[in-house]
Amino acid sequence: MKKNIINLNALPLVTRILYLFEQAIAHLLLPFVPLLMLIRSRKEPVHFRKLLDRFALGAVGHRCAVWIYAASLGETRAASPLIRQLRAEGFNVLLTHQSPSGLAEGARLFANDSGVSQAFVPLDLFWAVRIFLRRFQPIALIVMEIEIWPAMLIETTRKGIPIAMANGNLLEQSIGNGRGLRSHLLKLYLLFSHICTRTQNYYDRYIRLGVDPSRVSVVGEMKYDQLIDPAHLRMAKTLRTNFVGGERFLMIASSVEAEESLLLPMVERLIAQDSGLRVLWAPRSPQRFQRVADELRSKGIAVTLRSSLGRAMDAPMPQTRVLVVDSTGEMNAFYPAADLVFVGASLVDHGGHNIIEPLVLGRPVVMGPSTYGVDFAAEPAGQAGAFESLLDASALEERIVELMADQVSLAQMSAASVAFAADKTGAAKKTLLVIHSLFGPIAEGQSK
Repeated sequence: MKKNIINLNALPLVTRILYLFEQAIAHLLLPFVPLLMLIRSRKEPVHFRKLLDRFALGAVGHRCAVWIYAASLGETRAASPLIRQLRAEGFNVLLTHQSPSGLAEGARLFANDSGVSQAFVPLDLFWAVRIFLRRFQPIALIVMEIEIWPAMLIETTRKGIPIAMANGNLLEQSIGNGRGLRSHLLKLYLLFSHICTRTQNYYDRYIRLGVDPSRVSVVGEMKYDQLIDPAHLRMAKTLRTNFVGGERFLMIASSVEAEESLLLPMVERLIAQDSGLRVLWAPRSPQRFQRVADELRSKGIAVTLRSSLGRAMDAPMPQTRVLVVDSTGEMNAFYPAADLVFVGASLVDHGGHNIIEPLVLGRPVVMGPSTYGVDFAAEPAGQAGAFESLLDASALEERIVELMADQVSLAQMSAASVAFAADKTGAAKKTLLVIHSLFGPIAEGQSK
């Protein structure tokens, strides 16, 4: 195993010096952390309830487990196929998060698995990470997608623990011009024993940063390996059946605040023109759930909140035109109910959010012009006829109207989505093979 562990000398001297300055600044800001957590706890109480986790002093779950850092909900879902593979092979898993949504999703996905324990990740302070490592004694660290926290990586490396990246997601925009402080931060990728990434384009970016080519593998996208909960499929069927007057369904998925000023009048016009159209709207941020509902109501639009429909979404559906999805971890209960899915963060320059789950569920996807964050999937899906990127909000609205009036084209796009996603599985298994090379057979004392 020692041959797979990177030495801290792999980092340029300037990066190590900058780490000291970064830690000094972080400690100056430390007194404000409890206050920040208290403020955030007004909307998400779990921040304060689990404040000790941030200092690595919370409850210890499994020791000598595989530590997986999945910052938020999306990373947690992406990690789930790999976690299931690890559990099937007998490894215990310590799953850590930055956000309450990630913590909640992990709890939902692995509620019945005692081999998976969860915590908030400690603050990125050298001593907090050291306490965490001493208390939990992980046998390896797997970082999901793009997170590179200096203390986490440097102190884990100093402890002699191998680090891998799964579902590596290094965007061209993240590299920038290759100069300045960002370029030195990106040198932290040199500490990974291995990086498993999605496509050749991503591979090339890691190599440009100086990562040894033998430590980077193209394995595909793990989100294609996610299990679809049968309960979600039943909920989608119930929802569509109970939605009074619904003939055509448009879903707005993961919208961000900056583009919602464009989407609100668009929805108003769409439903005014089509009496059989119903809209499922899932804002990205929980803080936007009620605000989107209120803004729709201010336009005279009948709105229902998902939370009013009961756990199985089988409560009677009132007369409504827009269902606002004010829940997390349930997107797969809404994609199957839609005829067409718009994925957000694309009408503004945010790069777009995840399109894989609707494609896997056989749903056509449309977006605005900003798709750089999902181009690895959007470009081939577009070539397959399952996805379209529109120039602006006006073009998007026009295309939605056209597709909703053309069930043949929608059916063709849906079939293309199914075909596109059908042969994309297997990334989790390939990632597991790489991880095996890092820490070998199951550690003594572990069990399923």
